[in-house]
Formats: sequence, structure tokens, C-alpha cells
Amino acid sequence: MKKTSIFGSALLLIFVLTLGYGCDFLDEDEDEAKVDCTEAFCLGTILSDNEDFNRHLIEAVELAKEDINKAGGNTEIIDGNSFAPGDPEPGEPGSAGVTQSARMLQEMGVHGMVGPAYSSESLDVFGFVNEEGIATISPSATSPAITDENKKAVGMGGKLFFLRMAPSDRFQAPIMAQQAEGNVVIVQRDDAWGNALAELAEKEINESQGKAVLGEPVKYPEEFPGAQSVVSMVEAIPGIENANSIIVLAFSEGEDLIRGLLDSDVIPDGIRYCVGDGFALREIFPLTAKQGSAVSEFRSVTASSAPGDRLTEFKERFSEDAATVSDFAAHAYDAAVVLRLAALSAESNDPSDYVSEITKVTEGGYTCSSYATCAAALTDDNSTNDDINYEGVSGPVDLDSYGDVTKAFYAVYTYDAEGEETAKKIFDLDGNEQQQ
Repeated sequence: MKKTSIFGSALLLIFVLTLGYGCDFLDEDEDEAKVDCTEAFCLGTILSDNEDFNRHLIEAVELAKEDINKAGGNTEIIDGNSFAPGDPEPGEPGSAGVTQSARMLQEMGVHGMVGPAYSSESLDVFGFVNEEGIATISPSATSPAITDENKKAVGMGGKLFFLRMAPSDRFQAPIMAQQAEGNVVIVQRDDAWGNALAELAEKEINESQGKAVLGEPVKYPEEFPGAQSVVSMVEAIPGIENANSIIVLAFSEGEDLIRGLLDSDVIPDGIRYCVGDGFALREIFPLTAKQGSAVSEFRSVTASSAPGDRLTEFKERFSEDAATVSDFAAHAYDAAVVLRLAALSAESNDPSDYVSEITKVTEGGYTCSSYATCAAALTDDNSTNDDINYEGVSGPVDLDSYGDVTKAFYAVYTYDAEGEETAKKIFDLDGNEQQQ
């Protein structure tokens, strides 16, 4: 795989100008970089700003930088978010847009990266991250395939350079299956995330008493063919008139897709709709509700924080109304904090030095719940505090030897046909409902 040294300085400058760095990387009156990554801890972000899902994640990393620097963390963000997901560089293997952005950020001297948001993008960049040794944490990629890739890397004696803050879909699938009822139809993106979650959910549903998946899951490509095309495939499922629930595993296209399903004269009214964590149902009401239909209810399953007020207080810091902020924002915030704490713990900004500290600063030892308190413990004269256990706004965080969280929570939001939230339940990774 070619390294970024093949790119001339002119192309590098064009790339910088195109990205428009959020950290004032370029001064209006100057064409040269102002960030000195030999002094600051440079954190790159690869969270495509072409995707609406990512806007809260990007802002969350900025909030983390603000808190880190208030505590003396000397951190700068280099924005690599303007890539076009899946847009390849001709003739370059493994050159999806996200990988090109990662290459450029490496050339600029970043010490770690937050992102990508999606499982397919994460798998695209996985090889590059490991080969080049760039510590990277995704806030929201959930495919079990990422665990499989990490197991291979560790098995070959490599270090763990790609980790994630959100739990694997092997935990989401049982909770998703609990939300469906009766005969279930699965509609899914045909990608790394949709395929894995649909397979796991289908297995869980078919093993549940009184539940069954009708037909085969309806798959549609990442390049969304339009709602009517997918609705027609759903309408053709044998026994569709007996469906009780529809699971929709979609990203932003889920809004049009659910609206199309609701407008169908073949799909029965009164069905329960359940969506995975690819998009938030709260964003699509009241437009999705078919006038006069008796929708049973809408349910949304997403990785979330532990019960309590901490997530709410965190969301209130955002520029948007707190109720609209994605729960995944907390995971993006924690990803940035964990990378900086690991470097501080290793006393080195070199990922090869600090990457092994990432799991160490998230489990066991002295519990601390902010960068400031954790950093103080690492740098004071009390050596017994040097083994820290960061518990973030997303929860306990604890990361295992394959870069997966071992303690985390899911929120199940329930909405009526008008989009009013009627219930919120929190489950741990074993599917046990938590007291709120």
C-alpha cells in the first residue's frame, strides 16, 4: 500500500484548504499550518460531515477538546471529515474516501483519530490503521466483523490500533429481538452493519417462542434504490398480511423507507416498527405517521449511557436542543478523552507507545469520571492513583483485549404514531433492564 509521501506538498495544501479545519488550522492571511504536532497532542477526526448522523459526534469531540485543554491537556483537532464515504481513488486498493483522509491526517502528524462512524467505513480503514500504527477509536461502529478482524491482528502478534466505544451488535441483536412481536419482517442495508445485525436478530427471533421471521430479510444496497423499490420487495414476502412487526436497519434513508412502508396498501396497519441504531426515530415524526393508521408503536434501540442524569447534562452543552442530540455523541466524547489519557499515561504521544495504555486507563484501578480528575491522578505524586479507571459520559467504557467495551448500555425508546416519547428503558449488555 502506498504511503502519503507519494503526494506532493501542493496536493497536501489543496487537501487542507478543502477540508477547512475546525481547529483554525489555517489563518485567513496565511497558507501555512499553525498547529505544531511536535508540541500538541493532535487528534484527527474522520467523521464524514456529509452525513447528518455525524454532526453531533463532531461537536462532541470539540467539547472533549475544550475540557481536555481546560485541564492542561494541550490537544488540537485536525478535521478530516470532508471525505466522501466510499469514494475511491482510481487505481488505489483500499482507498475509500475515509482511508484517503486517514492517510492525509497521518502525513500531518496526528497522534490518534476518532472515527469512522459506520461499520463499513471502519472496515475500509482498518487495514491502513493497523499497518501504519495509528490509534483509532470509532464512537459508533458496531459490526461483529470488527471484533473478528481484531482477533486476527492480535493472533498474529500485532498491537490493537482500532477500538470502539459502542458495544458490538452481538449485544444489540437480543435486545432488538425482544422489541419485535409475532411475525417479523426484517428490512436492511446490504452492508457490513446491516448484514451482521440482521443475521443475529433473525437467529434470536426464530429462537424466541411465539416469534418468527417471515421470508428472507429484504436487502437493499448502500446506494439506496428509493423507498418504493424496497416497499415492493416487502409487499412480495409470502404471508406479509400476517406480519406483526417490521425491523428496519437503515441509516438516514430510513425516514423515506418507513414513510413508504406506512403508505403501502398491502402491508397491514397496526404493525410495530423497530429500528436499529443507524438513525433516530425521533427525527422523522410526525411526517412518517400514515393518516388514519393505527400504528401499534415505534421503537428505537441505540447504545446509550448508564441510567442517571449524566447523559442529559452532557447533551445540554450542545448547540442544538438536547432532545435531538444522538446518544452516540457521548461515545465520541469518551473516545477523544480515552486517547488523550492513554498518551498521558504512557508519557508519549507516539501511538506505538501509548496504544497499549488505552485498555488500561478504562478498567480497574482508581475510578475517575473526567479528563481533569483522571489526569490529576496520573500526574500527582501518589503512585497508587496511576492505575486509573475512566468512566465516561457513555458509561463504564471498560475495553477488552480485542478493543470492545465489556460494560455498556442500550436505550429502547418507544414512540406513539405522532412521535411522542411514551417510554424509555435502559438495558445492560446481558439484556437486563436497569432502574432509572
